Amino acid sequence: MIQGTPVASHDPEIARLGFEYARDILLVIDAQGGQILDANLAALATYRYTRDELLDRTIFDLRAADLTPVAEQMRRADSEGILFESLHQRSDGSTLPVEVSSRGHTIAGRRVLLSVVRDISARRHQEAERELMIDTTRRALALRDEFLAIASHELRSPVTNVSLKLQHIVRQLERAGADPVLATATREALGETTRLAALISALLDAQSVAAGVTLARAPLDLAEVVRDVAAQLRERAEVAGSRLEIDVPVMVGVWDRMRLEQVFVNLLTNALKYGQGRPIEVRGELVGERAVVAVRDHGIGIAADDVGRVFEKFARAVPSEYGGFGLGLYIARQLVEAHRGQIDVASVPGEGSTFRVELPVS
Repeated sequence: MIQGTPVASHDPEIARLGFEYARDILLVIDAQGGQILDANLAALATYRYTRDELLDRTIFDLRAADLTPVAEQMRRADSEGILFESLHQRSDGSTLPVEVSSRGHTIAGRRVLLSVVRDISARRHQEAERELMIDTTRRALALRDEFLAIASHELRSPVTNVSLKLQHIVRQLERAGADPVLATATREALGETTRLAALISALLDAQSVAAGVTLARAPLDLAEVVRDVAAQLRERAEVAGSRLEIDVPVMVGVWDRMRLEQVFVNLLTNALKYGQGRPIEVRGELVGERAVVAVRDHGIGIAADDVGRVFEKFARAVPSEYGGFGLGLYIARQLVEAHRGQIDVASVPGEGSTFRVELPVS
């Protein structure tokens, strides 16, 4: 087109070539009776008719699906244009799913429908494959979760028994003044057993929250919960070389104490694991009707690409040598959200992470 000079019509030969060789099926249909007035090469190849055979048929003959809506679809196509999916049939009776875009026009005084018909067999096949993949993945995840639940339950009792026996042996060795090497080895075995018990508990907790969290709410002081958790982890903090600095004022709300203990055990355990022996700071404040507690470490931090997924089930954003299943933060998020709260994280690689928990006080 030359700028400023409108084109009244396309070159007839170019228009005919564009019509004939378009990849999609192009049909010109009588808007009143549905007679096929013209069709391109793609239509002949797809429906497997000669041109004369196809022009001797109506749009009703191409429909393999229910014919009831055809008249209404033609009316809408003529008045406003329409896009819909349907099932068409070839000359041999085989069918194909199609997407139809149709609009009414007047050509040489006759009202016609110009229809673009696209074979969507490949799309439907891809959709079916995707649905199958999704269903297979769901089944695999369900089987995995069932296996983990059964395995965790079966392992918990023997691991607990081994842990109790090792604790008894450690006390006996200490009282008897036994060989330090033997005592140290026994304590290390007890430590590994404790770690295994923690992993099993994490698996069971993950199964529990996935099935739905039931809260036993009662008035309590969140500061007391945090201090109690810090006291439970004091020995672990000494081993890690990290000092726990707690600055949480009295914040009374109606919460589930056991569930919130679980949240802060997971957050503080994470901070101790990845904090590289540096101080762990726990700060709290009341912001309106919400209690806010932030747990900050100065350790390895989290890469920007991983920040968004650290609360996902089995998500791991750290090197494998740190161990664990990647369930602690997932469990924490589920428990916080069950309280109608929220948890988020801000992190800089090499500088540490801050996990912030907000809970409504009522």
